[in-house]
Amino acid sequence: MKNQSSSTINVIFKWLAIIPIAAILIATLPSCKGKEKPSAISSDEAAPPPPVPPSPLPYNVNNGDTVWFRVDEFPVFPGGNDALSGYIAKTFIYPEAAKKKKIQGRVVVGFVLTTDCKVVNAKIVTGIDPDCDNEALRVVNSLPQFEKPAFVNGRPVAYHFTLPVHYKLQ
Repeated sequence: MKNQSSSTINVIFKWLAIIPIAAILIATLPSCKGKEKPSAISSDEAAPPPPVPPSPLPYNVNNGDTVWFRVDEFPVFPGGNDALSGYIAKTFIYPEAAKKKKIQGRVVVGFVLTTDCKVVNAKIVTGIDPDCDNEALRVVNSLPQFEKPAFVNGRPVAYHFTLPVHYKLQ
């Protein structure tokens, strides 16, 4: 019996020697319990807003003329925006080649509206087909003179206008 009790005492001493080492390790190693991954955001914290990209320049100087992309007052087509849409619909002819190819989509035409309310420098910004692009340019170049130019700080300015022309088969 003495042999058995001495072996039990030896086991107890071994465990007692391990306990302080285990306690030191537990205290010094960081605990992962309850912590989230670094990339995750806790529900208490709101995500910081993404950085704001720099705003584009409001104008472009072309051949000594300033062409504005952002204005205080937009130009006015005779009869308003509905009249502009009506003019495009009335003047527009769906190209036969595009009908045969069943081409549909949107062509975006960019142009400058001068301080004299005239359309100049019309160009395709986004095209879908050469026939459709040419028809959209034809329609934009045939636009009548606008009633009123764009204004910045109370003075008339040249304005870069973008106009979508939609192609949809019936």
